[in-house]
Amino acid sequence: MNPLPPKYNKKDGAAASETEAQRASVMSAYPEHGKSLPAQRPVKNEVASRSLRLADQELVAKIVAGDKEAFAQIVDRFSVRIYRLAYRMCGSTMDAEDLTQEIFLAIYRSLQSFRGDSSLSTWVYRIAMNHCVDFQRRHRPQTLSLDEQLIVVTDRWCDNPQEALHKEELGRQIEEALSHLAPHHREVVILHELHGLTYTEVAKVLQIPVGTVKSRLSNAFRQLRELLRDYVEDEEDEVS
Repeated sequence: MNPLPPKYNKKDGAAASETEAQRASVMSAYPEHGKSLPAQRPVKNEVASRSLRLADQELVAKIVAGDKEAFAQIVDRFSVRIYRLAYRMCGSTMDAEDLTQEIFLAIYRSLQSFRGDSSLSTWVYRIAMNHCVDFQRRHRPQTLSLDEQLIVVTDRWCDNPQEALHKEELGRQIEEALSHLAPHHREVVILHELHGLTYTEVAKVLQIPVGTVKSRLSNAFRQLRELLRDYVEDEEDEVS
């Protein structure tokens, strides 16, 4: 099994151990996790955070004033993240592309309401998640198509073709398992584990208490571990 990121190796008593163990079994072999959307985020101190928010406000002010190049910076900064969020929530490449365009249009139309109370990233994710939830309400939930699942990761992950195929298959199974979670469980896993948002950021995006975020993650990993029991046990057997 791959080692856990540093933030998961530091335990705070027995309270965190169950969720961490579940997360370790399920997510450490996920092919995209920790790669293009790293979960381990740099720690920003208060001064740096205020500076970033000020820069974000200045960028938004330029866009509101009609600077198209400034909005292009937002598109470049968030396009991949928003598309992947949309895809993981709706399960279709075509729908994800349409949804991504809708989200950026909503962001553009709503920029005048951005006040800098939260980071621009949190604000963008909140709009994106609201549109994803609205999409789910308009469409019957559907199982993710395995034909559309993950980018081929053989060359990127290892030189051993057999190991690469195993990791790719496990990644497919995790995506499939995610599609069977209740929406409120799936969204916290996607935001926290696959997009690297902190507990506090997820709470702000979903507008729920931090304790609820942690509880939903714990329940989600318990369900994922059950759904992936055969694969997880195989991984653990190989390590032992």
